[in-house]
This record gives sequence, C-alpha cells and structure tokens, in this order.
Amino acid sequence: MFSASQMRAFSSFETIEKAAQKLNKSLESEVKYENENYTQLEDIETFLNESGFLFKETDDGLTMTLTKEVGDKMVEVVFEARQPLPDDVPEQEGQEQEEDDDMPSENYCDFTVFLSDMNGKKGLVVEATSMDTEIAFNNVLCTDDLPAIKALARFERSITVYNGPDFTTLDERIQTSMTEYLEGYGINEHLAAFVECMSLDKDQRLYMRWLESVKAFVAQ
Repeated sequence: MFSASQMRAFSSFETIEKAAQKLNKSLESEVKYENENYTQLEDIETFLNESGFLFKETDDGLTMTLTKEVGDKMVEVVFEARQPLPDDVPEQEGQEQEEDDDMPSENYCDFTVFLSDMNGKKGLVVEATSMDTEIAFNNVLCTDDLPAIKALARFERSITVYNGPDFTTLDERIQTSMTEYLEGYGINEHLAAFVECMSLDKDQRLYMRWLESVKAFVAQ
C-alpha cells in the first residue's frame, strides 16, 4: 500500500507530466505561428545602407546602437527593445470607447544621442523621444567626461548630474538651431522611423527566442 505522502507525490508527478505535454503543445504551436508570420521590414536595411550608420546588437540583449563618424565628431544613438501596446485597452465603466485618434500611437521610442569628439572625452548627451517619426528633444547635457556619463543609467543621470534645462523652455532660436544642428548628424525623421520599427522588431525576436528556450526546457 502506498502511504498518503507517496500517493500525493505520484499524483503531482502525473499532473506535471500532463501539464508539460499540454504546455509543450501550446508552445510548439506558438513557435510555428511566430516563425511563419515574422518578417523584417525592408526599410530597415534601406536606412542602414543610405544613412551610413553602423547597427550593433547582441542576440539576447535589449540595447541597440547606431554609430557613425561625421567630420571630426562621433555619433552614437542608443535605444532599447520595447513591447507593443496591448491590443485591448479596457474601457472605464460608463464611458464609451475612445476614438482611434485619442488612442496612444504604436510608433514611438525613447533614445539617447551621444555626440562626441574623436577622443570620446567631451560631448553632448541628448535625451529624445520619437513618435510617428517626429522627434521631441527632452534635454541636452554637455560634459567633459563622456565615458563617466555613459556609464550611468538614463534614470541615474537624471538625478545625479545636471542634464540641462527642459528643451521646450529654451529660447525658440536655440531650439530651432539645435534641432538643425542634430539633423546635420543624421538625427532626423528617417532615424526616428528606424528606432521605432527596430525597437518593436527586437522585442519580437526576443519573444521568439524566449518561446524556443521555454519549449526546450519543458521538453527535457
């Protein structure tokens, strides 16, 4: 006769096996679906060919960079993968569903521009947000020790060093000329479209890797 503890152990193992088979089947179906439906936009390759930026990433990392030399300056754009917005936004009780125009845009991305001299010591750190390829600059930090600033996380920079004033509070002439200055280094709507698309593309590829990893573990 089995003891009560042995019966519970047997029951748990049987439950796990059934659940594992069910989970593995679901994962296999999802992997197949994602692989069949994933396509990378042709515009991504077009941008890299025409802009002169070099794109770098790691297979399992969130961070991506774009770099290029322009005259005596080095430009580096850093951004991260981001998850898409949920398909359904819950309605508030007693309120009608908002019109599409009031819904947040799917096309957005936060990114940081590091503009430095060729020694990589002095430079500007520009925090920006792109939405529907329109770039909004948040602030511009000027530093004599760019490596130390780059070593700080974005949030940490905002609370430990002076990031400069809110960009929108600057004199309009400064805003306009700074925008034109950065556009000269390739910080424009084409770059904005790239980071918006690639941030989502990267998340999709990470999700597909995650599915494969979980499936491999469950199948062991």
